[in-house]
Amino acid sequence: MAARAVRARDKDTLAQFLGWFSLGLGAAEVAAPKLMCKVVGADGGKTARTIMRSMGLREIAQGIGVLTRPRPTNWLWARVAGDGLDLSLLLLVAAKHRRARTAFALANVAAVTVPDVFESLHLSQQRGEPQGARLVRKAVTIRKPRQEVEQAWANAEELRRKVDGAGAFVSFSDAPGNRGTELAVEFVHDPPGGDLGAAVQKLTGNDLATELADDLRRLKQQLETGEVVRSDSTPAGHSLANHLRQRAAQPVKEAV
Repeated sequence: MAARAVRARDKDTLAQFLGWFSLGLGAAEVAAPKLMCKVVGADGGKTARTIMRSMGLREIAQGIGVLTRPRPTNWLWARVAGDGLDLSLLLLVAAKHRRARTAFALANVAAVTVPDVFESLHLSQQRGEPQGARLVRKAVTIRKPRQEVEQAWANAEELRRKVDGAGAFVSFSDAPGNRGTELAVEFVHDPPGGDLGAAVQKLTGNDLATELADDLRRLKQQLETGEVVRSDSTPAGHSLANHLRQRAAQPVKEAV
């Protein structure tokens, strides 16, 4: 079955980085305003801490906007305006205290302003309906004849229901060098909430791409060896979603 062609996303990796950078910086400014004031050379008094927290809330809002929108042009320009405000405030701090830390902070904000302006101009040139979805392809090479792989796929009812529910396309082809059959699944990934929603799906183990990678690996093991490789740490088989809480592997204890 032919796969769908999907236009490249408007938001590239630079915009994603700037969005996550905003969230990280904003969280630090809200959670530890006194420390952040010290980092930039400010006095850390009540007024300075209040200003720092407000800057952090602005950064968080901008980060969420960049990460959730398919073409976050206005949010990127908001970052540029925020950079100008930050530079103005740091210049006031520099004029009052003349500290090296403030000069270093000025240099860093100026350095971040460059990609902010660049990405804002780039997104401003995009035309047409914003494109936030991307085409995801998961494939596995199985050392079995194509007919056998197709039959195994037909018998995998639960996996087929998952793939059909996502509107995915499945294809079978002969692997190069007589290495068996390549089974590929392609689907359009457009999670609610954009990149922020995609990150939440990954952290909660509800990411379809991760699930398919695990499912296809298990199907390959079942066809090639007759069983899914398991251990004491992964009794249900290898799972990418469980890597963070996985302990050292040990053989599964056989029942007597």
